[in-house]
Amino acid sequence: MSFKSELTIDVIDTHTEGEPTRIMFWNNIPRNLKDALSVRKYFIEHYDYIRKTLLLEPRGHKDQFGAILLPPVNTESDYTIIFPTTESYLDMCGHATIGVSMALVALGYVPFEGNEKTIIYDTVAGTVKARVKIENGEPVSVSIIDVKSYFVKQIDIDINGKPVKVNLSYGGNFYAIVNSDDLGVDVEPENIDKLLAYGKVIRAKSYEILKEIYPDNKKNFYPLAMITDSKHDYRAIVTFSVNSYDRSPCGTGTAARAALLVHEGKLALDGQYVNESIIRTKFSCKIISSETVNGNIVIVPEITGRAWVTQLCKIVVDPSDPLKHGFLVQ
Repeated sequence: MSFKSELTIDVIDTHTEGEPTRIMFWNNIPRNLKDALSVRKYFIEHYDYIRKTLLLEPRGHKDQFGAILLPPVNTESDYTIIFPTTESYLDMCGHATIGVSMALVALGYVPFEGNEKTIIYDTVAGTVKARVKIENGEPVSVSIIDVKSYFVKQIDIDINGKPVKVNLSYGGNFYAIVNSDDLGVDVEPENIDKLLAYGKVIRAKSYEILKEIYPDNKKNFYPLAMITDSKHDYRAIVTFSVNSYDRSPCGTGTAARAALLVHEGKLALDGQYVNESIIRTKFSCKIISSETVNGNIVIVPEITGRAWVTQLCKIVVDPSDPLKHGFLVQ
């Protein structure tokens, strides 16, 4: 049997509290790029087919998520990291950063001594530090110090002829946060189709408002939707991309929700809370610093969660394969 391959990529698969991350290293970029946004732009222009190859069917699925590790742009950082989805890229991703950090320690990519290892990443949203907790030589959890997070604005959007309140908040990505009571649906697995449908409308209508608020923004401000469950204080679901949803509690969503809770007076500036996903997995969040900017409270949150390596594999691309760079049915 003969076998041909025009491209071979080693990948590490992890899950963070249920949400997958497909991780790869990529060094083939210029070293003079000034920031992570420039790195991502270069990668998209030259290698976006790799995103499709890794994440789309037949090797992936519509809910697959990625993390690409590249050389750092800042001297004090260990890596630049970009976050591809099946549709585009996010500026920052908490669950993926936790998964990457666990994998780097568990598989020996970074040396460590003692009970903690700090890894610093350049992301489009800013510098993110990950502290990996180690017990008996094994990583057991990761705490990431996210970028500055803040409440943006409360708006009303029309859903099925009814005004629905949406809180726009930022935690590394923009979020449009809606209470499930206003939609008449609980955050439960059996309601996933309804939740995804609402999420799609919430994202699209909130995006139009964000374009007006940030007309000169060069980063990604198409929001993710977070639907919080009124029956459970800190349960929520985050939807994004092509009707995908986060199985984890969502790291940047947890940060954005913390900023909203502070704005509403429901979380103290030295407070903490636990965010729960639709499958009941959890992230803990505590505020490690805050400041007031133009009358708005800006926080720096620390998100803690767990991840596990699930697969080590080699992706191959046969030049004769008509679907070699993947496909997406939506």
